[in-house]
Amino acid sequence: MNTSDPLITVPKVIASPPGGVLRKFLGYFWGTLARPKVTLDELAGQTSIWPAVMLAGLSLVLTWLNLLLFIIFRQDWLGTRRDLLDPTYVGFFGHLPVGLEDYVPIFHLGITPLLSLLGLAILPGLVQVLSKLWHGQGTYEQMVNTLAYAQAPSILIRTILNDMLLGGVPANLLTGHPYAFSGAMNGEFGPAVAAIWWAYMLGVYIVGIDLWIVTLGTVAIRRVQRIPWWAAALVMLFAYLVWFYGLAGSVVR
Repeated sequence: MNTSDPLITVPKVIASPPGGVLRKFLGYFWGTLARPKVTLDELAGQTSIWPAVMLAGLSLVLTWLNLLLFIIFRQDWLGTRRDLLDPTYVGFFGHLPVGLEDYVPIFHLGITPLLSLLGLAILPGLVQVLSKLWHGQGTYEQMVNTLAYAQAPSILIRTILNDMLLGGVPANLLTGHPYAFSGAMNGEFGPAVAAIWWAYMLGVYIVGIDLWIVTLGTVAIRRVQRIPWWAAALVMLFAYLVWFYGLAGSVVR
């Protein structure tokens, strides 16, 4: 890779002690949100995909921790999803029916880890291949690291704020409602709260986070592959739709 290109400066990689690795990982996570260009450049300079693997691991740990909280407080994780049919479907666009009583272990112990691993491979792979149409110059490993951290907004908002707090045990305990998030959306706390919740779901949880991820991914592709902005945006948008709303979206939650 030609490091003289002004778009990206690859930093010198120095081995760090375990504590330094953790600090660097947390720095990558926050840096992607606060100063994305500098942080994505640094991620592109890594010689291994350990930052991406650590981020995928964090996402899994948070998901399992959320489920553990529901178990500890004897609450039903499926409480906000009682609109699912029984049997419901966990994959392949409705071709794998399972009973609701089996849904939680299958989803958390099977589907979630599988999607985490596939996400590290499929999205960067699609981007790497499509970028070659514009003579992209980055490597697959660079795409794995940078696009993994383009998902940081999803972990921050969807996993932590939404699933663990607003849709999790803390909100249930504070409101005294067993399924507070679902209750708020269905008007059990009044029409004003319902309107706010739906505005949040549509404007932030769905549209806002997707736009944020696509924007970060576009920046990553542009700086790593050194292709035009419009091409980077098209590549990221197409690859993200195929992965998140196509393959990963075949899983019913």
